[in-house]
Amino acid sequence: MAPKKKKTGIRAFIQKWLPWIVTIGIFIILFKRIPVDQVLEAANRANLWVFIPVILTGTVLSFFWETFVSTLLFRGFGVPVTYLGMIPVSGAAYLVRLLNYIAGMGGLALLMKRWKKIPISSASAIVIFNLFLDYYTLLAFCLLGAFQLPDVDLKYFFSTAESGSLVRFIIISWLIFGFHICFYRLILPRSNGLERFKKIDILFTFRQAPVLKYGGFILLKVAGLFLYGIIVNYVALHLFNLHVPFLYLSVMLPIVWLIEGLPISVMGMGTGQAAMLWLVAGFAQGSGGPEDIEAAVLTYSLLAMIVANAGRFAIGALCVWRLPGNIWVPGAETGK
Repeated sequence: MAPKKKKTGIRAFIQKWLPWIVTIGIFIILFKRIPVDQVLEAANRANLWVFIPVILTGTVLSFFWETFVSTLLFRGFGVPVTYLGMIPVSGAAYLVRLLNYIAGMGGLALLMKRWKKIPISSASAIVIFNLFLDYYTLLAFCLLGAFQLPDVDLKYFFSTAESGSLVRFIIISWLIFGFHICFYRLILPRSNGLERFKKIDILFTFRQAPVLKYGGFILLKVAGLFLYGIIVNYVALHLFNLHVPFLYLSVMLPIVWLIEGLPISVMGMGTGQAAMLWLVAGFAQGSGGPEDIEAAVLTYSLLAMIVANAGRFAIGALCVWRLPGNIWVPGAETGK
């Protein structure tokens, strides 16, 4: 029994402290490369009086759009919800989402289960389907824009250069998507075996969703991400005296968000800034030399994340007070 307890203790330690260790470690590396005084100088040069309202406005509008899409998604799988009713539930999940995106989506599943008294497996299935669509929404931007960039072409699929890595990432991801559709819509319904996949409750969304539902929701998400993600960041970067060509930004920023969403750091801090330096700083144009541009990109990424998370916290705190009363009923979490 002692070894088992030790193993559990190590696992608990890793789960609790590893994200903090990763976050602190990344920032130590970043600030060795770009001194803090350069970061503060870049912040002083920025138009923060306009920058902060722009980021907050984008955060709020993005929340309302995401809630709209979530409402349609739950309705599409038979859960009777209204947009106004969904707002406080979606907003409360934002508080958990501050830790990391996946945890926030798990919180949404739990709240929906307690609110609508649906099985946790059903709520989780819809949330997992939503996560799947989010991933391919980000990839949709890469697919639409990447092959318009110089030196990005299918012929570089086997190249060891960075353009080859981008091509492989996009193509392999969409091949997996195509296999996923074929498996659930063509192979599984016609198979006499694979009973396990036919019975797992948490996969019912993938079994039921027609191809048009995938496409329709991805288009809705693309519209919201374009309006409240790409355009807002394009405008906000100019407030730091930075210009990134719109096409480059529409390809690289979704990859930054994918990296930022990995549950390996606290609130995506550190990983998001490192990804911005890696993928965006090289295309940025601005006053000063390369070091000044990198300092401005790091400062922009850090402040944008802090302001956006402050906005999400405010949304979540306000929405918690508006949650339906039955969510707080004792024993509501005991349903299957």
